[in-house]
Amino acid sequence: METMRGGVLVEPYKIEIVDYERPAVDADSVLIRLDGIGICGSNLHWWTGGGPATRLMQFPMPGAGGHEFAGTVVDTGSRVRTVKVGDRVAIDQFESRSCGGCVYCARGLFTQCSRIRPPGLEGFVEYLSLGERGLYVVPEGIETHVASLVQPYACAVSGVRRAGLAGGETVVVLGAGVLGLCAAGAAKVLGAEKVIITAKYDAQKELAARFGADVVLPSGDEHLVERILEETDGRGADLVVETVGSHAPTLAQALEIVRPAAKVVVLGLWDDLVPIDSWQAILKDVTLLFCLNHGVVGNRADYELCLDWMASRKVPAQDLVSHILPLDQLEEGFRLAADKSRGATKVIIRPGAAA
Repeated sequence: METMRGGVLVEPYKIEIVDYERPAVDADSVLIRLDGIGICGSNLHWWTGGGPATRLMQFPMPGAGGHEFAGTVVDTGSRVRTVKVGDRVAIDQFESRSCGGCVYCARGLFTQCSRIRPPGLEGFVEYLSLGERGLYVVPEGIETHVASLVQPYACAVSGVRRAGLAGGETVVVLGAGVLGLCAAGAAKVLGAEKVIITAKYDAQKELAARFGADVVLPSGDEHLVERILEETDGRGADLVVETVGSHAPTLAQALEIVRPAAKVVVLGLWDDLVPIDSWQAILKDVTLLFCLNHGVVGNRADYELCLDWMASRKVPAQDLVSHILPLDQLEEGFRLAADKSRGATKVIIRPGAAA
């Protein structure tokens, strides 16, 4: 039996590196050596072991919940036609496990596939075996491990695309982490005239201009809502993208600053149940879109678009990588990603790197 190394989240705040059986390919699958795995905000919810996130996972968690992948194809099944050994790929594991034929797949909503195959061992591991759908070849000029960023990047881009910008809008993005900065960049590329973003940390403020932000406001300002409304000449935002979640009051702020008959895209995840002022939302005729997801919008996959925008630096997501650590330092990577005061924007684990 061939083995590989990978993480297991044993209990809150404790990760161990163990040996797993290395997956093999069948006629319809592809074996990928993972070169980069991003630590996601949802990983940190599981890491702390509290709130609604724990309904989705149980301790111990094989693989420690990783799901932001990029790697190199090292073996293919006899019926695989779209990729070959040596291809560098960003991996949409939901599309790869989807049936490809149900009503949700037909709409490009692979995460909602009614016949989705259960995952094998995924996460912070050295190898994955997946179907050939959902593998997107990484363009030249983008390092393979950096392409693991495409998963959260695509979530932000997909949310903005689904909001249906027509051009000329004022967009407010609450939060300047990975999701917020990518949402700001997407809004600008898709035609927003003015993008306002809120940021908590100096590193986020410095990055905001690269991602198209015209105005950067401190998220902790006690008069934040008033300042945003001033920036919109009192009209409110045509679109608000909420990306913070956790314990923040940002959903309530979004309802305050969105203009009547406009939209709020919600990308944040909260540790506790969050009340919504339904009277305010209804009287303002606000549409709330909960879509921390990716797939196909129109005739183009979010992953494909994100890779193009990254390669052209229209939305330079590669600039978000702040720390790269080997698999042996996975627990330290989680600690680093959880403590934004240490300057972490995006932490990527490289399984093949030496400690």
